[in-house]
Amino acid sequence: MNKIIKKAAILGSGIMGSGLASHLANAGIESLMLDIVPKALTAEEEEKGVTTADPVFRNRIVNGNKKAFIEKMRPPGLMDKSFAVRIQTGNLEDDLDKLADCDWIVEVVAENLDIKRSVLKTIEPHIRPDAIITSNTSGISINSIAAEMPESFRERWMGVHFFNPVRYMELVELIPGNDTLPEVLRTMRRFCEKILGKTPVVCKDTPCFIANRIGAALGTDIMRLMEEAGMTFSEVDAITGQCLGRPKTASFMLYDMVGLDIGVASAETITSAVTDPWELNLLRFPEYVKQMLADKRLGNKTGQGFYKKDGKDRLMFDPKTQGYIPQKPADFPSLKKAQAEKALPRKLKALFDGDDAASKLAWTHMKHYFIHAASLIPEIADELLDMDQAMVLGYNHQAGPFAVWNGLDLPSYISRMEQEGNPVPTWVHAMLDAGVTAFYTEKQGRTYVYSIRRKAYVPVEAPSGAIRLKNAAADGKLVRRLGDSALYDIGDGVLCLEIQSLNAALTEALLDDMLEAGDEMERNWQGMVMTNSGKNFCVGADLKGALAVIKEGRFSELEQSVYKTQMLTLKNKYASKPIVCAPHGMALGGGCELLMQCAAVQAHGETYMGLVELGVGLIPGGGGLKELTLRALERPGSTTAFVTDFLLSAVQVVATAKTSASAFEAVELGFMQASDGVSLSLDYLIADAKNKVLALASSNYTPPEKKAYRCAAINDNALLSMVGRTMRDGGYMTEYDLHIFDQVVYVMTGGGLSKNELITEEYLLQLEREAFIGLCREKKTQERIEHMLTTGKPLRN
Repeated sequence: MNKIIKKAAILGSGIMGSGLASHLANAGIESLMLDIVPKALTAEEEEKGVTTADPVFRNRIVNGNKKAFIEKMRPPGLMDKSFAVRIQTGNLEDDLDKLADCDWIVEVVAENLDIKRSVLKTIEPHIRPDAIITSNTSGISINSIAAEMPESFRERWMGVHFFNPVRYMELVELIPGNDTLPEVLRTMRRFCEKILGKTPVVCKDTPCFIANRIGAALGTDIMRLMEEAGMTFSEVDAITGQCLGRPKTASFMLYDMVGLDIGVASAETITSAVTDPWELNLLRFPEYVKQMLADKRLGNKTGQGFYKKDGKDRLMFDPKTQGYIPQKPADFPSLKKAQAEKALPRKLKALFDGDDAASKLAWTHMKHYFIHAASLIPEIADELLDMDQAMVLGYNHQAGPFAVWNGLDLPSYISRMEQEGNPVPTWVHAMLDAGVTAFYTEKQGRTYVYSIRRKAYVPVEAPSGAIRLKNAAADGKLVRRLGDSALYDIGDGVLCLEIQSLNAALTEALLDDMLEAGDEMERNWQGMVMTNSGKNFCVGADLKGALAVIKEGRFSELEQSVYKTQMLTLKNKYASKPIVCAPHGMALGGGCELLMQCAAVQAHGETYMGLVELGVGLIPGGGGLKELTLRALERPGSTTAFVTDFLLSAVQVVATAKTSASAFEAVELGFMQASDGVSLSLDYLIADAKNKVLALASSNYTPPEKKAYRCAAINDNALLSMVGRTMRDGGYMTEYDLHIFDQVVYVMTGGGLSKNELITEEYLLQLEREAFIGLCREKKTQERIEHMLTTGKPLRN
């Protein structure tokens, strides 16, 4: 059995097939994407003299889909456009022999049992005897698809169901068949987990598996409850969104986004295979849905669904008139109370304990959700954790059907359900009778979940080889807590600093912490990883604190803070032992500057880096401009005669506040180096960063050599300034933007020196600091900072 996947074949080039090919390319995996041969020539092909034997004709479908769904898709499935070369194309008639080169073959053709069976029979003679074969079906039985295949095929066969869009959705459902070998399941689990960065949930071969089996009923149930309550779509969406711990798309906006036809097809797949009357009723669509399907009111893809854009307004569908009417605001006391709460348990309690229509709808819907999920154990999954993970990662819920009740008085709400004639499964009673009154609990810093099979709490484990700092603390690996961070021993002599500041801001306390951590590393450790276990790595300076200092005119204090930031980044850059930053999410402003001035970066693929200070009327002040300047001057082939060619792109990146759309793009923008690493798995990010520290340390790491640089000069300043004026005249900049742009150019060209003199990093940092403080004194910059703090959006004054 081949356990290393180096090349994959994707059979089907639609949105899912193309999305999977794109994400494999992100992971550095080459793929062969095949689709059917068209049935006939187009008029345009005939006019050009194309024949049915021509590859242009025979690969028209797959190449057209590659262009539409890979090269032009928004949001992009590729983390870097250049990765498209990793995807070869062909067709299911001429290129079957190429399957012999593939370690993994995944079927992503139409959701039709006969078509899928036909494809398997077609490819079987051409694949290697050790290749793994899988289906990406969202609901058809895995065993049924391969029922007619030989046992040697079925042993290497299973379901691997990715969610759309593949790049951004973390869930993958793994569905072993009756004959799937254990090592095949292990291989796919490890590959999806470590290489593709997904969270696998093992499912049983039941209709629509876990996420869609539960999720389909959420939509149909709320439709029926809406009718009973006499509510409108907009009212229901106001109730079933964030107040229930779900995305803003709530119920009907979600249908519009996914497509009503897909939602109906998913529900029908389930209803055709289940017999329980209660579940069948839960999955029943109202009559008006049939007409919506006939009228192509499918959602966003047809321009109309439960909602429809009318200019700047959004109208909602009226089932009675079959037309579109203005939305009705949701005006319910219990909903207003829930919206005012921050924590999910308190939001739910406000809804559950109310006495209006919104309260009744929310309570009834959530009890149905709970009873349905609980009744499907052990049919579709053996443990409640699998169900919770599936709904959180597959539907972007804040908490799954069981975790959502944590923080609430579960026994009293269970009692309420049964008093209302809704009995819960016996395993729930057995759990409560044993004195267990919550599905999850915290013990000594670890999270535990109730196991139905073991009838006891079990720890929620990290994947093998992954490092979770919460678990490290529970294991006694906390070195010490600092002001806005904590230090951990992550093994093998590597220290880890975890940023814990509010909103991931670069605060004064965090600066002090990092200075102290650097000293600790130099004394006692081989190196250090810097990361954040929250949503983002670091979003930059504490603007609220900075504005208070500016308003009080304490500019000397502000300058000292900027100086401290600059000295910290210099200290990190020239530390005698390697510091590796492990960012994910946003790394903006000062957060980006931290990354740029450490020994190396090991970034999560979904890391969005940028020097965005211009949006608040400032320039980077923590060494970002200095570092971009040095990197431009050090580019291969760079000469003083053409220095502007290398500085121009860096200046434009700062002037447009460009943020990378991935870690790979951050390399192109100059925020990361080509030698830095990228991990697609967030679970393994810290472990990968630790390994990079160890690799640097074992190779006798030495910091970069300090030296002087021959900078640009006043003539280069003038040339670059012309670019700013062109952008201003073209409407891309305001006059104040241009003023800030000129400060950027001034710093990056050495402060207006008359010739290409040798300068030091400290000299460029001084220019940065002076320009930064000068802008802080200006009214328009202060207005921009205030506007950002108030609205979260940049002001173009």
